[in-house]
Amino acid sequence: MTLPPFLQNFVDGPKLPKVILGVLGLVVIVGGAWFLLLSPVQAEITTLEARRQQLATELAQARSQVAELQRFRREVAELQTKLDMLKAKLPTEKETPALYKAVSEAAQGSGLGVSLFQPREPRPKDYVTEIPITITAEGGYHQLGLFFEKVATLERVVKVAEMKLTGLVKGRTALRAEMTLATYMYRDAPPPPKPGAPAAPKPAAALSSKEARS
Repeated sequence: MTLPPFLQNFVDGPKLPKVILGVLGLVVIVGGAWFLLLSPVQAEITTLEARRQQLATELAQARSQVAELQRFRREVAELQTKLDMLKAKLPTEKETPALYKAVSEAAQGSGLGVSLFQPREPRPKDYVTEIPITITAEGGYHQLGLFFEKVATLERVVKVAEMKLTGLVKGRTALRAEMTLATYMYRDAPPPPKPGAPAAPKPAAALSSKEARS
């Protein structure tokens, strides 16, 4: 096959132009392969890497949220346990007569002369109902202290809300104690809030541990 004259002159000519042309051709081929084949692959790799980093961040956040959720569940379980313990110390409606009797017997067993023992109208307070008990008794300091000790050992919560002591000049007893005791019943739901009133506290905060020990 006879080549055209310009190609035949190029083939028979010096090697340097041939080498330069070959290098240029190779560069063109490599560049074309890059833009046609490798460039889309590289773009996809970049996209996948960005997606991988995003998923890694989301996974770390999810693990943190799971750990926070587990901690929250533990705290809820602990609060529920404390709430159940406090509820166990509060009398039910059926137990209040027995509690009244126990308080009255504690006063008499301490040597106090009880002239007034009167449960009053219950008062709703957040998640508990306060039941005041008005007591007027006469006796000595020792008898009064023994009464408080007996009240503190009752299975149900009873605290001294108010107390007024009056010294007696005449008679066998040294003083008269006018006091208001208070016990509580647990409420499943707080009373409806009044307009403009702040929100009710959580159930676990309705009765402090200090009150529970009174």
